Amino acid sequence: MAKLQVKSFRSRKGPLCLLTVLGLIWLVFQINAFSLTIAVLSATLWLEYFITGYFLRKTTIERTLSQNRIFTDQALELGYTIENPFPGDLEIEFVTLIEKATSTSGMKARRLLLKPRQSLSISTELVFALRGRKDVSSCSIAYKDPLGFFKHWAVFSNPEEVLVLPRLMEFETFPLMLRELLPGSKSDFQLLEDPTYLKGVRRYASDPMNRIHWKISAKMRELYTKEFNFTAISKTMLYLDLNLTKEVFARAVWSQMRRNYEEQAVLAASSLIRWSHERGNRIELVVVGADILKTEYRKKSWVETVELLALAKGTDDGIELSNILLEDIEKLTPSTTLVIFSLYLTDSILPVLLKARSKCARVLVLVMPYGFRDPRYKAGRSFELLPQDMKRLREKAALLEKEQILVRIVRDNQSLQEVAMEIEEVK
Repeated sequence: MAKLQVKSFRSRKGPLCLLTVLGLIWLVFQINAFSLTIAVLSATLWLEYFITGYFLRKTTIERTLSQNRIFTDQALELGYTIENPFPGDLEIEFVTLIEKATSTSGMKARRLLLKPRQSLSISTELVFALRGRKDVSSCSIAYKDPLGFFKHWAVFSNPEEVLVLPRLMEFETFPLMLRELLPGSKSDFQLLEDPTYLKGVRRYASDPMNRIHWKISAKMRELYTKEFNFTAISKTMLYLDLNLTKEVFARAVWSQMRRNYEEQAVLAASSLIRWSHERGNRIELVVVGADILKTEYRKKSWVETVELLALAKGTDDGIELSNILLEDIEKLTPSTTLVIFSLYLTDSILPVLLKARSKCARVLVLVMPYGFRDPRYKAGRSFELLPQDMKRLREKAALLEKEQILVRIVRDNQSLQEVAMEIEEVK
């Protein structure tokens, strides 16, 4: 629980000043019951102005968070406890001051009646549509005179941030080459599982009938399949290109498209990292953005890598992907699968891919100029028009598929799982 401090305080007292001036002028020229009434009213309002301002500053506010890490479009609950130091009832207007949150109940002003010397607890929900660090430090309370002659605003703050992670989607399969042998295991790259080593069970997901564990399925009243230990695992280098290449002509248009692509590319990379880690595969990440971010394989958890992706940002004039690839080519090994996610590539990248293929097992490039379809929704018609540069890249790359250089331009009505299954058919 964090205690908030007064960050700023301001007041609006224009109508009260005007009433006071008019009352003084009236008293100067004529003293009667009406002018005295205005004078007494002004004095009373000024007394209320200073007293409420003093006690508003002395108000105690404490904040609690349900969690400090959430996914996009996941509700975050904030709890506030407000203690009224005023000896009488105090009606205030409360609102959270949080930028970049979507429209939720937490962004609306709420009128609260504080009882004397008592605490009031309230909760509010926030939802963030974009990943990154979000500031949830501040809130504001306001007091308005019942007659409308003045109003106080007090902003309370205590530094605190919430990390919004990209939401994850499920992969059934992804075409990674299983070439990293396990110690003491045999593999001829045709049978990649050891049927004598039962690793565990999982829910049925379009598996062959002979993999169903009938006893556990009968006990759980739901189909479960056997999961065997692998005799080989994959080693993957994932390059996530968030920058806009210098080869783009209509930069103003593609700059806006890059911002939309950035969110989907981070979603795809995060999901692939989790999928790969859960199957015991090794995956390392290189983000080519405003900063070059590199992570090594972490055996225990994939969460730290996804947290890094939550903070990754691209730029319209950053370093080129091809330059980073050339620097890292010597790090590739014959057991490595090189995976690249990018917004816009041309056939000028092919010589770099050929050099990389000479060092690794497979090169897989997914170009997503218009994003991809959310697998939760049905595919619609696509009206995309590819630039001529991308068409030339696709035509030339088709000749290199037998050399395990696989380039796919993802259509806006395709899901990534459909693209992965299409690549799986390539021998």
